Amino acid sequence: MFGDWLDLLRAGAALLFAGAAVKWMDDALDVEYDICQGKRTLAARFGRATLPYCMVLFGVGMACDLQAAMACFLGSYAAGMFARPTERLQTRVPAWVEICCAIALATALLGWRSALWGVAMMCAVDWLDDVMDRYKDAESGQFNTVVRFGLVEMLLALLGALCIALYANVAWTILAFIVLALLTIVSDMTTARILTTEREEASDVWSHL
Repeated sequence: MFGDWLDLLRAGAALLFAGAAVKWMDDALDVEYDICQGKRTLAARFGRATLPYCMVLFGVGMACDLQAAMACFLGSYAAGMFARPTERLQTRVPAWVEICCAIALATALLGWRSALWGVAMMCAVDWLDDVMDRYKDAESGQFNTVVRFGLVEMLLALLGALCIALYANVAWTILAFIVLALLTIVSDMTTARILTTEREEASDVWSHL
């Protein structure tokens, strides 16, 4: 009994640290957009130091539970490109190629069930975020799956992804939503609102990093 609770605790910690690393890296990719929206995230404050800190967080997550941390990371990597599979990436290959590589790697390293959970759960989280941000993204022109495909369609897709995640691993799915809530709270607490003049200065600083 104690061993089961310890395993859950380790999995939860792994998802927390790996999720924090993914969230932080995502903020780093969107830092200029966030600044234009009047938000200075931790990624904007840390600049180029963001990457090594993310690596440390992800390393701690893997130390806690390798399966959960890798499923979270590789699932996030694949889910982030699902909406635009034909887009050419920096590797000069379309996104769908890297999606397939990420899923294949997750399956080979973790097994099909953990890989399935990672992709499904991270898709659910990504699409839920799009549902919440649909009005803001529509105004700013930021890509949003809900704006592109429709609210009803994405809600159905989100529900389907969530059902798949529950099928693959119920415990991890519950833990993932707890972690999502915690990371959202921390993100809101550490994000500063900035004025228009500060936005321009911050954008200039980041563009030179």
